[in-house]
Amino acid sequence: MSRVKTDLAAIDGSGSYNYDFSAADQVSLALAIDPLRVPGIYVSPLTTTTSQTAGRTPMNRYDREMVLQIDVFVPTTSSSPGTAILAALDAQSDVMRALENDRALGGLVHDVEIDASAYDGAELDRPRMGVSTLRLKVKYSEIAGS
Repeated sequence: MSRVKTDLAAIDGSGSYNYDFSAADQVSLALAIDPLRVPGIYVSPLTTTTSQTAGRTPMNRYDREMVLQIDVFVPTTSSSPGTAILAALDAQSDVMRALENDRALGGLVHDVEIDASAYDGAELDRPRMGVSTLRLKVKYSEIAGS
């Protein structure tokens, strides 16, 4: 989770990024029910599973999958229809790009997979905000008994 936070805090609004989440308190390891900072990113764990697949997983290891929820809140620039969704999609793209650029999360994992949804914040009682929720699957191996 720390590496995910580091990667997301590197979104600085430059180059191909739309938003700047690089300030110290813009990426938090917490569940976001009511965002304290907009724009802001909130990362929380959902599940972690362990498995072994015959013929694929070495005997001294377990395959693990951690699922994280990433909630992103960004302001909209107008109340025109569709503006909030477009803002949410831009922020979602930033998050996906940052995580996909570091698919091994610093060399610790095999892969990451992302499912994402974007919303008009008004639908979630967050008017004048774009909201994106991403489900990040982190696939890695763990040594048995360590």
